[in-house]
Amino acid sequence: MAIGYLYVTTNDVNEHVYAGQSRRLDRHSIEKYLGSGDFLTPMIAALGVEHFTKRVLGYYDDPSELDYAEVLLIAELRVAGTRLLNGSPGGPRAHAQFLRSMFKAFGVSFVTPAEWYEVIKANPDEVKELLADGHAQDTDEFYRDLERQFRVTQDLRRDCPSCGSEAGTVCRTKTGNPAKNHAGRNRLSL
Repeated sequence: MAIGYLYVTTNDVNEHVYAGQSRRLDRHSIEKYLGSGDFLTPMIAALGVEHFTKRVLGYYDDPSELDYAEVLLIAELRVAGTRLLNGSPGGPRAHAQFLRSMFKAFGVSFVTPAEWYEVIKANPDEVKELLADGHAQDTDEFYRDLERQFRVTQDLRRDCPSCGSEAGTVCRTKTGNPAKNHAGRNRLSL
């Protein structure tokens, strides 16, 4: 039984692409959900949802296969020169840990797309193990990683109007769904 699916969302204005995965398998989500990436969301707001098309690439019944498929797809698209709206390599949210683990295991960095792709393609089992380790990331490290991501996309210069969290910090009010933290703060212009 499927636990999630892999998809790409493309806009028809400038051909930017967002590659993602979702575990929401209800009909409405499959048909309407375009993705929630920090670079995708403001582009949808700026251009309008009518300029975006989502294509489901496959359904998966194993979380590690889905994570790996997303990481491989993003790597393939980067090597092909696709204009991506993804701000990370994909997989579980423990991006910093995954990047460090990939460098330690293979001596490869996300900033070298061709080498990154070749390692991912040639070592699926090892990469899946490193991705699985990302699911076991401790809470403090998770929030440090999330804060690094938010510093790129969110305006953290002011206190959060939603929770009162101080400027420069990431709130922990929604630990079950941390992507919703700081939803009331402005996004940086992209």
